[in-house]
Amino acid sequence: MTVPEFMDCRGSSLATTGHAIVERFNDCVSGDKFSVLLDDMPTGLRVWLLEAGIRYVPRKRVDGLYLTVRRAEVPAQGSIPGVHHVVSAGTSIWTCERAARVARIDAESGQVAACRALATKASHLALGAGARCLFVADSAADEVIALRAADLVVEARWAAPGGPQLPVASNEGIVAVTGPATGTLTIARPRDGGYAVQTLEVGACPHDPLLSLDQQYVYVPCAGAGSVVKVRLADGAIVGRCYAGAGPSHLAAHPDGTRIYSANSWDGTMSCLSTDGEQHGRAVSGGGAHAIEISPDGQWVYVANFFDDTLAVFATTTMERVALLSTDRYPHGLDVAPDGRTVVVAGFGSDGVRLFDAAAHHEIARVKVGVGASHTAFAGNVAYTACSVDGHLARFEIATRAVSAKISLH
Repeated sequence: MTVPEFMDCRGSSLATTGHAIVERFNDCVSGDKFSVLLDDMPTGLRVWLLEAGIRYVPRKRVDGLYLTVRRAEVPAQGSIPGVHHVVSAGTSIWTCERAARVARIDAESGQVAACRALATKASHLALGAGARCLFVADSAADEVIALRAADLVVEARWAAPGGPQLPVASNEGIVAVTGPATGTLTIARPRDGGYAVQTLEVGACPHDPLLSLDQQYVYVPCAGAGSVVKVRLADGAIVGRCYAGAGPSHLAAHPDGTRIYSANSWDGTMSCLSTDGEQHGRAVSGGGAHAIEISPDGQWVYVANFFDDTLAVFATTTMERVALLSTDRYPHGLDVAPDGRTVVVAGFGSDGVRLFDAAAHHEIARVKVGVGASHTAFAGNVAYTACSVDGHLARFEIATRAVSAKISLH
């Protein structure tokens, strides 16, 4: 398909510009290039394109900022309705489309146990204590939906402005979600059979919140401000704010509860912070450092570099980068198996996940699961990967690397 090579987005809103770039990107065929002229590059747009997997080369000229974009092999992440996020507990797996449907899968049989159309555009999920409640962030409706996890019956809904995407839930049933478009954090506390809701401003482009190990606080990385904000869940008070790096996006907590690690997308670094806001150090990770996880034993930090197609491995004590491993294109999903022995990295721009030895830091295998591989959850030694483009959940054995089922919600 032939498309115009140039689009002028000067004077347009963030939302208009973001949607226009995604639409043009999806209209192209793999390998096509086009240019976008902007007044500047706001953080919100940088986050939008990073999450979408849209790579660009910027050029500053007298009439504005030009982005040269090349179409990849898959559509923009988030623009297609296939299954995307997945969580697990016991013998159940829950997943949602980037559309209306949410489903619970029986992990032992691989069968869909419940499926309901509930959202306008579901994004990510969070499980409450005991897996009794499931919380769904609906980014298009600006709300969070609370479901009974077993049968997906709606128990409550509440407003959460700013395009909420990444909810977290404490053991006490308190739910927090960021609003990247409004720079806000919305906290919902159980009360009188419902929820008391509070929304507060935290900073520019907040992304993936992290609960403290004692479940009393939530740490919010604000990509636009370069800071991590500490918020008390009980009353929404901001009790700390510290600089992490350029573009902090995702966080991970050390198992001993003394420090957190931040993946900083704009400067490509990983930083270590105390829980009181003191920075212990920062190290180079790679282009678009974004998703981050820690090994269960606390020895290693893993960072997926979205724009470099690599996985960086750091020693938690020294901040030394001990390995840099190749992944499939756009390593959107980064998950550590429950036993801590295997790291699963899903390449959204491909049809596969790569398995890495968590201690020896080398690739074990590549498993062909389906196009648009995004997030992975585990039921024992069985992995479930959501494949957004192909629209199914792939079930495979970690030991044998054999795909045993491709589960559709249709």
